[in-house]
Amino acid sequence: MPPRVLTLPRAALDPDRDEARRLLKSELADGDYQLRESWLVRLWSWFVDLLPDVSLAGQLPSWTPWALLVLVLAVVAAVLAFATRDRWRTGRLREQAPGRSVLDGVRRSAEEYRAEARAALARGEHGTATLEAYRAITAGAVERTLLQDRPGLTAHEVALALGPVFPGHADPLGRAAQAFDTVRYGSGRGDAGTAQELIDLDAGLRDTRPELAAAPGLAGPFR
Repeated sequence: MPPRVLTLPRAALDPDRDEARRLLKSELADGDYQLRESWLVRLWSWFVDLLPDVSLAGQLPSWTPWALLVLVLAVVAAVLAFATRDRWRTGRLREQAPGRSVLDGVRRSAEEYRAEARAALARGEHGTATLEAYRAITAGAVERTLLQDRPGLTAHEVALALGPVFPGHADPLGRAAQAFDTVRYGSGRGDAGTAQELIDLDAGLRDTRPELAAAPGLAGPFR
């Protein structure tokens, strides 16, 4: 059987785009022309249908749809790349946000933290000295049963818990917690003056009798 030739009415030899599409669909509706188009072809047809019919007026060259498609794909790729980067940065900020425990990692005694704070200050490692001094304050309060040793204890929570216990040192404790977070989650450098203040605050707390009634979760006698 010879192949069927698509024929159009003589009155439609020069149809516009809509008429040509209608005639073509009518002709292809016949079973002999039923084709299975791939999703890519259908996607391309959908995209071309969205474009204005300017090719008939000769306003744009024939490659314009391809150029527009490439532009659209480039914009989509850029948006996806930006969204991925934003999620990555958000994840990183979450990891670095103040919230991890002051005493994370290998636990040491308060005296060991104090010794490391003094040694770091002598070496000029002011950030390390600041962190270790605040850890000494926290560990010392835990050892004196003035503070509950629980996972995820933050610097801010330590200052809030110890402020009522040492009311005369509440403001310095708040500043010390801020210094800890600034060093740990900010510049990481610190300065000698701040590190020395935290070392002195730790010494002052050791020599101060706490307000036992305000101590959260006392687990034993005051030492």
